Amino acid sequence: MPDNIVRAILIAHVQPKDNLEDEFNRWYDDIHIPQVVDRIAGVVSGKRYRYAEEQLVDASGAPPTRYLTMYEIETHDLADTVDRLGAALTDGTLDMSESLDTENQPPILHFYGSVSS
Repeated sequence: MPDNIVRAILIAHVQPKDNLEDEFNRWYDDIHIPQVVDRIAGVVSGKRYRYAEEQLVDASGAPPTRYLTMYEIETHDLADTVDRLGAALTDGTLDMSESLDTENQPPILHFYGSVSS
């Protein structure tokens, strides 16, 4: 892979609406992640995780969301990939779901650049 490729990850903390967790999981696994990978240049994979019961600290330190998705990014222009994803979330490029809680616990999205090869 050429040296001018920027490697990064996007961490998305997300939460389903109450009583819609099964619908949320189907949408996220079967629709959302495949669309993000297929439709956003630079996003090469996505993997979901659920908050584990086993922790080093007590549950009072639990994050506000139960679900985390890690997207791997390989791009020549991270700013462009960030902009494309931001637009896709609102312009109809990605099919969104009513099962995603965007009011009580809106998604928290953070990009991290690689510090090692």
